Amino acid sequence: MEYRFLEHTADIMFEAYGKSYQEALQNAAKAMFSVFGSASEKEKASFSVSAHNIEELTVQALADLLAHMDTHEIVFSRIAVKRFDSKGPSVEIEAYGEKKRPRDAVKAVTYHELEVLEEKNGWTIRIILDV
Repeated sequence: MEYRFLEHTADIMFEAYGKSYQEALQNAAKAMFSVFGSASEKEKASFSVSAHNIEELTVQALADLLAHMDTHEIVFSRIAVKRFDSKGPSVEIEAYGEKKRPRDAVKAVTYHELEVLEEKNGWTIRIILDV
């Protein structure tokens, strides 16, 4: 399972899974992108994100993707994590999508109830999107 949406009263909450942090982050981005509707992969954008800890890195990476989509009127469909450094922590990401208006709007990626967990079977990322 890549991700699943969870019950939440006003916003959108989901969990994303992966055998590695990189895979879990890619699946978290895919869950967030699914809110905006489908998109082809005609456009590419690159991102470098660094933070003080893995939780901040997760929120900041998703928030940077969201901001780019909003300012460039693009809907992404997937990302590829090209580099991950757990000691920074930092990531380099390539995002793929197409120029179009999104189906729905998301205001922000939040820290509320955020979880980034490494367990024996892999990683889980729980995120709430403010809509």
